[in-house]
Amino acid sequence: MEKKLFLKRNYNVNAAVGFFLSILLTLINQFNLSLETAFLQNDPAKLHQLLPDRTPVLITLPEPFQVSDCYSDQQSFLLLKKLFVKINTLEFLIDPEGQPVIGEKGAITQARWSFIDKSDGRKYLFRVYFYIFPENSNRQDPLKPLKIKIKEIRAEKR
Repeated sequence: MEKKLFLKRNYNVNAAVGFFLSILLTLINQFNLSLETAFLQNDPAKLHQLLPDRTPVLITLPEPFQVSDCYSDQQSFLLLKKLFVKINTLEFLIDPEGQPVIGEKGAITQARWSFIDKSDGRKYLFRVYFYIFPENSNRQDPLKPLKIKIKEIRAEKR
C-alpha cells in the first residue's frame, strides 16, 4: 500500500514538473523568436518590449559601443535606438545547443550577433548572453500570464 501511494505521489510530482517545464520552454521559444526578430529588423521598439518595466537592465557591450551600466526602462530604449541607428545587423542566431541554462530565478540564453558599423564599414561578431526571467505583468492578478523579460545583456567579441 505504501509503495502504491509513493508511486502515485511521485507520478503527480513528475507530471506537474513536466507541465511546468513545457510551459516554460514554450515561453522561452516565443521569447527567442521575438528577440531574433528585434535584432534582425534593427528594431529597438521590439527589443524594448522584452525589457522589464520597473527593473533596471544591465547592458555591457564592447567596442564599437563601449557601454557598461544599469539603465532604466526609458534609458535602455534610448540607448538601443542609438545603437541600432549606428549599425546594421547581418546575422542574429539563438544558439540551439546552449539553450537555455535555467536557474532558480531565471535563465541564460545566448546568441551569435554579427553586424556592420555604418560609419566605417567594419564588421563585428559578438557572442551575446541574455539573462532572462519570468515576470508577471500584473502582480495583483496571479492569473495573468507570465512574460519572459531581459534583466541583463552582456556581449563579448569573437
